[in-house]
Amino acid sequence: MIFVIKIEQINQEMTAEFDRKTPAGAVHYFRSCIKTGNPMGAINCFEPDAIYIDHCGKKFSGLAEIKEVIYGLCSWQPDVVGGLSNLTVIEDLAMWSDQWEMTGKTPDGQIIEMTGHTSCLMRRNKEGIWLWLIDNPFGNVFPGNN
Repeated sequence: MIFVIKIEQINQEMTAEFDRKTPAGAVHYFRSCIKTGNPMGAINCFEPDAIYIDHCGKKFSGLAEIKEVIYGLCSWQPDVVGGLSNLTVIEDLAMWSDQWEMTGKTPDGQIIEMTGHTSCLMRRNKEGIWLWLIDNPFGNVFPGNN
């Protein structure tokens, strides 16, 4: 089944199709939300008790804390391109990892270029949608070693 999600931008409407019933489709949807500046769509990719780990290794727990990070990220509207990925699925759990490159601009016009290695754990909900339990887009960062 393919979900059609309407993504609204200022003075522009876009319609994109994503199959969030696959881990890869969930990743593509999340990255599209970030690129189009759709923070609510991106936040809806997380379980209520999820954990997000930033580039310094700081953990943000639950949707209220994750929302702060996602709103900031969406304000850049970065293009995140994934490279070689690895997926391991067992029942309703999936472990996704990939290398990525991100380019964007801060609201004040500064260019941002980053690379990283994502390591995340997803769970399939009762509707069959894959949601993040743990999102570590800087999977090679360990607290205290940065």
